[in-house]
Amino acid sequence: MKVLLVGKRGSIVLWLENMAAAFREAGHETRMFAINGFTPWDYLQVKLVKQFRKPALDTLLARQFEQALRSFRPDLMLVVGAFGIPLAIYQTLASANPKPWVIGLVGDKFSTGERAKAEFIDQFYFSDTFFIDLATQAGFPSALDYLPLAVNPRQFYPRPGTRINEILFIANHTPYREELVRSIQTPVTIYGHSDWRILKKDSPHRVRAQRISYRNVARKYATYRAVLNILNERNVSYGLNQRSFEPLACRTIVINDYLRDLERCFEPQREILAYRDRDELNELCAKINHNASFGQTVATAGYRRVLAEHTYAHRVSRICQDMNL
Repeated sequence: MKVLLVGKRGSIVLWLENMAAAFREAGHETRMFAINGFTPWDYLQVKLVKQFRKPALDTLLARQFEQALRSFRPDLMLVVGAFGIPLAIYQTLASANPKPWVIGLVGDKFSTGERAKAEFIDQFYFSDTFFIDLATQAGFPSALDYLPLAVNPRQFYPRPGTRINEILFIANHTPYREELVRSIQTPVTIYGHSDWRILKKDSPHRVRAQRISYRNVARKYATYRAVLNILNERNVSYGLNQRSFEPLACRTIVINDYLRDLERCFEPQREILAYRDRDELNELCAKINHNASFGQTVATAGYRRVLAEHTYAHRVSRICQDMNL
């Protein structure tokens, strides 16, 4: 099968690139169309047009996309981050011959006003079941289903060496995250947006207000004893983010919010530690801090579950199965 993946190259979790690699490894002929370009010149061109002639950017991308469609003639078009793609690209599909089957992956909250884009998508997969309710209320005509995020085990895997006996949190700053982290009495090492510096003044936490690369994130997940996960209230409601999967692929303990979708992916307290409130979060952090063996069997069970069910290869297999391939 010929698969054209459309999305943004170089995102924080490399969603586009990881899905493309999984399709290639499954034996499909695969190409990517990145709305922000592939080369430094592409990126600069898109940035300049966006800055000085934003309406012209959609026209430019639509023209480039039309050329990609004509030259590749894909059987499947997989749109990664479906609502981050300009409407003009979708409108190009109206004249495509043959028209590929179009699948949209959605991992962030969206407006019900996105129906115009939804009209061009045959099948949606949402990483948060709340989004299915939202799409249903908006009257999206497409098939709607749940498909959680995943992990690339070539990037995230256990590494030899002694673990740092600390809890790690790598994330962008949000008001809810700050509020919850402030309630934690056990010291946590935090990497992320400069706004985290506010915790340096009056908290026990170790703040490294800096962005780190995807590869470095993988190394740190495999180096620390435990990873904290707190939802980003701006873009999810019930769904799991990458921190629910990637540290477990490194056989590292994950302390996760007890979200509605959690039990769809893991067995809480056996494969992943989960908290419902601040008291439970503090209790888990304290146990990890004071008991060197606490949580290790959970991390091992979670590691096995991730490799058995939650890699990008599993997501590609599910999509192909749904397409009766």
